[in-house]
Amino acid sequence: MTNDQIKAAVLTANIKRLAGASTADLIGIAPGDAFGAAERGELGAQFGPIRSVIVLAQRIVDPVQLVRFYAGGTYRDSRVAASACDALLRDACWRVVEMVREAGYRAAVLRNQRYGADEPRHNISFKKAGVLAGLGAFGKSQLLIHPEWGPWLWLRAVVTGALLPQDAPVDFSPCDGCSLCIAACPSGALSESGFNRAACESHGLAAGAVRISPLGRINCDECMRACPVGPAPPRFGEEVAPQ
Repeated sequence: MTNDQIKAAVLTANIKRLAGASTADLIGIAPGDAFGAAERGELGAQFGPIRSVIVLAQRIVDPVQLVRFYAGGTYRDSRVAASACDALLRDACWRVVEMVREAGYRAAVLRNQRYGADEPRHNISFKKAGVLAGLGAFGKSQLLIHPEWGPWLWLRAVVTGALLPQDAPVDFSPCDGCSLCIAACPSGALSESGFNRAACESHGLAAGAVRISPLGRINCDECMRACPVGPAPPRFGEEVAPQ
């Protein structure tokens, strides 16, 4: 191994030690060249070469993690809409960024477009990155399905100019012979042939959402609850028997 390869291997090992020791439960590395110019968007021009995408995932075990709070106006129009799960996982992302920068490489936390035009725009899918990083398989629900935890993961990603050792996709086919998520979708947004995002979002912003407060809500998650892989957390307000 060259000195650069040894340096990258040590950095990767240090990053992965954060899994379970931070707000991230899983961490994988996807190849940066798997994302083309259209996916990199403005980020590709401003950041420079993206050689690795570090994917962080937090397991969802409590519905409180899914409560999304938004800043004024309506949920659809709000520039800032984040859940507790999202905020906690971004803390782990910044810890990764600090590690990478201390090692002498560029790194940045990928942001959602909802944060506004001041952030470099991109179309890098966290789910695609998660599949490439070996965190699970892409399901008919259009979600990443982990072999043990099912769709109950929250994903975030960090891009870097460092060429890090990459993880291989898992050999896992959770949807063979199963269409429970399609049958459970109350808006008919899911089908064997694809996904109607407008129908999903329309329902999620109406009857399918659970209102927690004037500025807090949990979006429709019926497709996730129908998935036979992984235990679902209780519904918000549902009593849970003591352990």
